[in-house]
Amino acid sequence: MLPTLFAVAGCTAVVSAATPKPPTLDFLYSINISMTAPLDIGTTAIGSRGILPITGGTFAGPKLSGNVSAGLDWGLTDSKGTFSPDAVYVLTTTDGARIMVTERGRAPNMQLLFETGSSSYGWLNTAVAYASGGLTADGVSLDVWQISPPAA
Repeated sequence: MLPTLFAVAGCTAVVSAATPKPPTLDFLYSINISMTAPLDIGTTAIGSRGILPITGGTFAGPKLSGNVSAGLDWGLTDSKGTFSPDAVYVLTTTDGARIMVTERGRAPNMQLLFETGSSSYGWLNTAVAYASGGLTADGVSLDVWQISPPAA
């Protein structure tokens, strides 16, 4: 068992010696999310928690566009002031498909995952996306990019 462990460890060192190719980013859409006043949960053992109702918005990109239907962000602000979004919301495309988005991260950087029953947008079910943006007068504005493996 021990010789096998050392052999595997040696292979890992050889594989990681070369600088890997970075993943590629493909622009998906820009989104403006509208929110109402947060429901303050208060300061907990891990930070200040607030529930932000997502009330609407719009998104547009080369492969999909439409409206933000509804959702919630039960984000957390830590003792250093870093906001960590934890949101789930629904996108409704211009052709009527519904796509659930799960968004997490450390602002201004977020990871997005998608779920849909639409065959037109089924490719999103395996997509991982990166988003970055900031606050607006009534919510958040983000640019969303699909992360893809490096080109061969």
